[in-house]
Amino acid sequence: MNLQELFYNIYNLEIMEAELLDAEEYDKWLTLLDDDYEYYVMEGDNRQGKKLDFGNRKFLFSADKNKWKLFIDRLFSSYGWSYQYAQTKTRRIIGNIRIVDLKDNNVVHVASNVLVLRFNTEDIKEFPTLISGKREDTLRIYGDNEIKIVRRIVHLDSTSYPSYNLYFPL
Repeated sequence: MNLQELFYNIYNLEIMEAELLDAEEYDKWLTLLDDDYEYYVMEGDNRQGKKLDFGNRKFLFSADKNKWKLFIDRLFSSYGWSYQYAQTKTRRIIGNIRIVDLKDNNVVHVASNVLVLRFNTEDIKEFPTLISGKREDTLRIYGDNEIKIVRRIVHLDSTSYPSYNLYFPL
């Protein structure tokens, strides 16, 4: 597959992933992840007067594919109160998708920006929450056209968000 076809397939993967997560089709989303998948959410230091710095990384959350499976199973069980009672919806906007590095034609490093709009469907007085950040993905190519997500690091643009019960990947 040439570079243009590769970019097209990566772009479609990123958009399809966002659609699956917004539709809460988590079982289908899991099929996009490779077996050794790693996921990290990190905060940056954004004190006033300084540029956003990810040098002093602080992990807010980390998971692998098995942890996500357990989390999703629990979410839809009778113990999944954050899902059942929050009645929130999300809309992901993925942009600035770019190939950063291509190694051995089967590992690709991709960067993108993400904006997640989260809103409560029952309380129209509640303002929606915007969560923004930069994503660094490592993708693995199998055969001619199968691409799996191996690793994702999300760098949040802010250190605090007026939100609660976050139960979804970014």
